[in-house]
Amino acid sequence: MALWRCDIRVSWRTQIFSLIAHGILTLLILLSPWPENYGLVWVTLITLVVFECIRSQRNIMACRGELVLQSNQHIRWHQQDYAIRGKPWMLKGGVLLRLRQVGGKKKRRLWLAADCMDQREWRSLRQALLNRSSTSHDPLK
Repeated sequence: MALWRCDIRVSWRTQIFSLIAHGILTLLILLSPWPENYGLVWVTLITLVVFECIRSQRNIMACRGELVLQSNQHIRWHQQDYAIRGKPWMLKGGVLLRLRQVGGKKKRRLWLAADCMDQREWRSLRQALLNRSSTSHDPLK
């Protein structure tokens, strides 16, 4: 039986935050005074920031699909079962879950932004996670 279930959408706030952060970093690199012989370093840094921005946007797009909170300690995400490790980090705009694959060693961090679901679903998830942290002793810390 599921305690909570939701179809997670892409968070536009997270996408915008990522684009702004990478844009600011790019501007800092472009506007910084570079010595003439540092052209290769400059181009390398710009290339790294652009590719990191693309990777970040792909990761944000991959965080969608059905998420099921099966019990106080287990989540089903992308057809895999994960155990919640430690206490979730909750903010007004989102929650960060540290997960470990059940029956495996794969670890993952999952950021769920408040704007990737309805307000009712967001309140329900926060309540379920708050109840989890107040009633369970987590052996996976």
